[in-house]
Amino acid sequence: MSSENPTVSRRTFLAGSAAAAVAATAGCTGKADRSSEPTPSGDREVVHGNCWICRAECGQEITVEDGRAINLTGVDGHPKASAGQDREGTLCSKGMAQLEKTYNPNRITRPHVRKDGELTAVSWDEAIEYAAEKLAAFHQEHGPERLLRYQGYPIAKHPWHNLLFKNLYGAPLKVGRKTTCHGPFSTSWEWMSGYGREWPDWQNSEYMIAWGRNVMECFRGQYEPKAILDAKENNDATLVCIDPRYTKTAQKADKWIPIKPRTDGALALAMANVIIEEDRYDEAFVENHTHGFEAYREAVEDKTPEWAADITGVGADEIREIARGFADAAPSSVVLPWTGLTFQQNGFKNCQNLHALNGLVGNIDREGGTRQWKSASLADPHEKYDLDVPSNHENAPNPADYDDYPFQKHGIRNVSHNLVPRAVRDGHIKGMVSNWSSPPKSGNTQEWLEAIEEMELVIIVDAFWDSDSKRADVVFPGASQIEQPFLKTGGDSSYSTKTWVTGSKAAIDPIGDCKPDYQIYKLLAEALAEEMDTDWDKYFRWESGEAYWDDQLDAIDMSFDELDTQSFAIVSDLEYEQWKGEDGESDFDTVNGKFNFDLDVVEKYAELAEEMGASTAPEWHPPDDEHYGETTDDDDYPLLYNDVFVEQINRGHDQAIGRSVKAYQARYDMEDQGYDGNLLHINPEDAAKRGIQSGDMVRIESTDDEIELMAHVYEGIRPGRVVSLSGFGDTSAHPDGAGANTMILNRERHVEPVTGMTARNHPVEVEKTGGGN
Repeated sequence: MSSENPTVSRRTFLAGSAAAAVAATAGCTGKADRSSEPTPSGDREVVHGNCWICRAECGQEITVEDGRAINLTGVDGHPKASAGQDREGTLCSKGMAQLEKTYNPNRITRPHVRKDGELTAVSWDEAIEYAAEKLAAFHQEHGPERLLRYQGYPIAKHPWHNLLFKNLYGAPLKVGRKTTCHGPFSTSWEWMSGYGREWPDWQNSEYMIAWGRNVMECFRGQYEPKAILDAKENNDATLVCIDPRYTKTAQKADKWIPIKPRTDGALALAMANVIIEEDRYDEAFVENHTHGFEAYREAVEDKTPEWAADITGVGADEIREIARGFADAAPSSVVLPWTGLTFQQNGFKNCQNLHALNGLVGNIDREGGTRQWKSASLADPHEKYDLDVPSNHENAPNPADYDDYPFQKHGIRNVSHNLVPRAVRDGHIKGMVSNWSSPPKSGNTQEWLEAIEEMELVIIVDAFWDSDSKRADVVFPGASQIEQPFLKTGGDSSYSTKTWVTGSKAAIDPIGDCKPDYQIYKLLAEALAEEMDTDWDKYFRWESGEAYWDDQLDAIDMSFDELDTQSFAIVSDLEYEQWKGEDGESDFDTVNGKFNFDLDVVEKYAELAEEMGASTAPEWHPPDDEHYGETTDDDDYPLLYNDVFVEQINRGHDQAIGRSVKAYQARYDMEDQGYDGNLLHINPEDAAKRGIQSGDMVRIESTDDEIELMAHVYEGIRPGRVVSLSGFGDTSAHPDGAGANTMILNRERHVEPVTGMTARNHPVEVEKTGGGN
């Protein structure tokens, strides 16, 4: 780190908590020695901020000295940064890295446009005028339906991207997180229970199953791991971790189940078999508030623990023990799948099977079970000024009839991430506007790079040079999260029965010519209004994002200044069992008002399932089924590879730098190897067969491509499986491209067929290429 970068010296989540032992084994930073904090040299103040690195909104206290941010910590009592009222606020290592990212020399600090084939730094006036002219010409020549909206994580916080490009410009097509992160989880849950904001009520639970979900380090807020630790301490709760990898969650679990990859659905069905056969399910809930139980019962009738043991590698007695513990603790029990399942080719069915367990024991929106979180209701600022925001976009059409993709053919998803390059080649997508993301890191990398080159117009808002921003026609330098204001209402948090709002002003002025998102889209709306002879500028009538949010907060009789001063506010009560209507009848936000074990009531899915020869009820689909992926029963590619997240770095497009990479390397005692990239974690048994030792460079080869990484021989990986960290290689984190982009191994066909989700499991072979550096 250069001498100009600030020194971060503050507590992180694991410090000072029951998880201190994990910190000792994982190379995490402990609570800071306050004597190491910088000595004041001028005007110093502490202001508030919010971290949206993993979409969690953790409240920050930011120490600013002479206009420079020098220190970060969490806000005490914050619904996302703490375990609740009067509890210490903390930040994870990703949140702490925001100082380093803000002052990173690889930041984009000036607008750029493409001139004579080269990106050239220009003034804001020239960049905005250039972009407006290009967008107007694109609209006239191709129509807005040929422009793709690619959405990164800040979209949910900053609505200006959708307001301009969806509502006003009229671009209907988008790629969101349902095909790059959580589609099989959220789509199945939406159809079964109503999507809302379902998430565990961890702090009140008595039996928690983190299934393919590394809660202790890849969290949606600091409250999640703290809530689990509270439940273990206060409720004597049991934590079961089902994951082929020995994660920090596995370290803290009462039981770690290293299941065979992609067999999760079979284990869930066997658990249901035990719960139903032994009459441990919630009969009243099932009878009165669910649909399709008989189909579910029939589906699991022969799915005994012995049957599942052969498939999953989990012993039959252990399956019975987990099933009984989960059912007996209900409704204060919960199972939550996440990316460990959503990244699988058979992820939708596996997620459906897991969600069904929650309905079976009746833990839906009950204390200690799942929670149907809701956000506080704020005002619509446009209504205050009688501004009726238009919907110039038509319902998003399928860009083409790709009959070989069931999700697209049946209207479940109009376009998925991996399918975009094909739509570009076919002329159905001609351009893209992308906000704070890095599409080539989310799947089908090589074809995505070619597609970006082929698109006629690419506009990027981001803070760092990356493989996509380097290929863009217009690059707008976005302010970092501590350089722009923020507002978010929320549900899932450390306050089980409350809604809340959190917000903050910019802590410091943006570096160089960077601008907050609102200012970028306001300038662009004004230029497009003139260029296209529209009135779109009136929908950006506010001088700043703060002014817009000030009008939103009228609904709770609070100003943005007041919220910024206190960081967050508790807004309203949130009752349990929101799925009950006034008469006590079922009122789930589903097509039939019921919790659905069987999805035959979802017409588009029923049509898809019939075509694929699948059941609409829970069902076991092997990962080597013709619709669901590839097998590793191949002498040429005998290992199963996928990429993973860790605490230090868990988003390719938001990857942390310097300190975070060093912490990741130190976690595995690899910091002295002279290598700053991602590691290939491989079991000793598999390494020995190939003559591989920690520190060796290895080639990972799939049927599509190959990458090279440094090996780390590690017993925490199940034999037959190898993993590495996502987000490296030609990234904003490393200007020199250290490590490898794992999605180079991914191609168009690697998708889950129901939701279009990028499938990140690949049969590979690993070969030693040289000794360590």
